[in-house]
Amino acid sequence: MRLPQFEYLAPGTVEEACAFLAVHQPGAFVLAGGTDLLVKMKARKVVPRYLVNLKTIPGLDSITYTEGDGLRIGALTTMQVLKNSSVIKRQCKILAQACAVESSVQVRNLATLGGNIANASPAADAPLALVAAGATVVLASVGGEREVLLQDFSTGPGKTVLLPGELIKEIHVAPSQSGMGVAFLKHSLRQTDIAIVAAAVALTLDKDKKVCTQARIGLGSVAPTILRACGAEALLAGKNVTEEVADVAAREAAQESSPINDIRGSAEYREKNVFEITRKAILQAVHDAKTGGF
Repeated sequence: MRLPQFEYLAPGTVEEACAFLAVHQPGAFVLAGGTDLLVKMKARKVVPRYLVNLKTIPGLDSITYTEGDGLRIGALTTMQVLKNSSVIKRQCKILAQACAVESSVQVRNLATLGGNIANASPAADAPLALVAAGATVVLASVGGEREVLLQDFSTGPGKTVLLPGELIKEIHVAPSQSGMGVAFLKHSLRQTDIAIVAAAVALTLDKDKKVCTQARIGLGSVAPTILRACGAEALLAGKNVTEEVADVAAREAAQESSPINDIRGSAEYREKNVFEITRKAILQAVHDAKTGGF
């Protein structure tokens, strides 16, 4: 099918884009990479009256890192750039791991991080990695900016806390702690397919590299939003993370999940996979913290 008719708007600044969105709501949509939006438009799942193209705004595809502030990633940075970026591999390698298994090269060269987050899919790879990294998103509007935890950004499939006239400007990741190890694992029919189950783990070991002092575990495709397995995290904190401890935490993660039946797998199959993939990711993150990490 052809795209429906719409009016194309090309702002030169973030402020102008926010003004366009505010004036033309509820019929205005943001165009970033377009890998999801244009498909939905062809299927008439969404029919925008206005498309506000962010690619006409300079600087929204930047990646910067400073010691005190951490990592800032512009919303228009593509998945392929993130996958290959030496800065991302050094400062947020769990994101690089996730982007490496995000769809195909062709899609990664178009798809943007901001668009991926705004799409609010519980199966999205890059946002899952960033939830484990403790990332926040900077939201811009005509009234200024606000920053929210990425784990709180999505309220359901395709639903977010974005207010009318707001857009995602950048993603912020604080500097990594010493002794942190990470792992991103995804179970799918093919490596680049949508995840049946995915797990992202970021944990920190003490100076002796024995006891876990902090852990963040994110789960994908097992709840209406990307899930923080807080109960499982609590079972790792203060422990020497052996295989037995990883088993207990992974079982708790499986209990915290609430998967559904769909074309990619049953709820029962997903729950079993949550245990297996979370256990493996925990142990990989521990190994990463002991042998390399940050």
